[in-house]
Amino acid sequence: MNNKHIIIEEQGLRDGFQTLSKTILTQKKLDYIDQLVDAGVTRIQVASFVHPKLVPQMADAEELCNQLDKKENVIYSGLVLNLKGVERAIAAKLDHLSCSISASNTHSQKNARLTLSEAKLAFKKMVQLSKENHITVRGGIQCAFGCRYEGKIEESHVLDMVDHHLDSGINELALADSTGMGNPKQLRELMQKVVEKAGDIPVILHLHNTENKGYANLYAAIEAGVQIFDTAFGGLGGCPFIKNATGNIATEDSVHMIHQMGYETGIDINKIAKISRELETTLGHKLPGQMYQLIDNNDIKII
Repeated sequence: MNNKHIIIEEQGLRDGFQTLSKTILTQKKLDYIDQLVDAGVTRIQVASFVHPKLVPQMADAEELCNQLDKKENVIYSGLVLNLKGVERAIAAKLDHLSCSISASNTHSQKNARLTLSEAKLAFKKMVQLSKENHITVRGGIQCAFGCRYEGKIEESHVLDMVDHHLDSGINELALADSTGMGNPKQLRELMQKVVEKAGDIPVILHLHNTENKGYANLYAAIEAGVQIFDTAFGGLGGCPFIKNATGNIATEDSVHMIHQMGYETGIDINKIAKISRELETTLGHKLPGQMYQLIDNNDIKII
């Protein structure tokens, strides 16, 4: 990978929409996906295959996937938390899945109804079933930098989970600051070790801005060698099973900062900002992101 190129995976359709009280219709989601591709986004997490009663916004996962107008060189992925989710994703004909478990035993039980030990066993089965069906597997570790229920997550524990995931045969490795508790020093030190352990396996970082450190953490992770990041347009997002969870780092804000630092993404933030402005109107309130508001003001210079 070109070390000046940063890849963005758009999470707005999944992480961004999952906690909204207003239902976003399937056709509108498909329209947003087309707009994201037009903006230059090459990785999009389109849905999660979870129980619709628990996460109603994802109830149309199969319908959405069946109607996707898939473009060449774009990854359309889904999130799965158990074997049932993998089976549903296979039936929906996705060829890239994020199989994710939590580093926190408490969060694991709230999010997936499994203890950490049970989740690790289930994870291996999810990876095996996915690979048997020729699916690329992104192995995820949630709450890798702190948990609202348990507090500090020890670095040694996270590294043990990294080994567990790599031993399971994943194609990509993702760590998530699900609670936004991580800090730049912690991020840099841990991610340097993770990147080294992963070797040729791509490493992805999923950042939330709950404590307003998300963009500092993005910078620290780039310095540590991470080149793939999850973001969500407008800064939407948050886990339904984490206390006071807030949004992801915003796609527009992240890409703008990355470009200012001399890196490339291939993404047009003006087109992303248009999505966020439309969604602001739909929801009837401002979104957490900043750049989509600035870009719409012709009196303000953006450099």
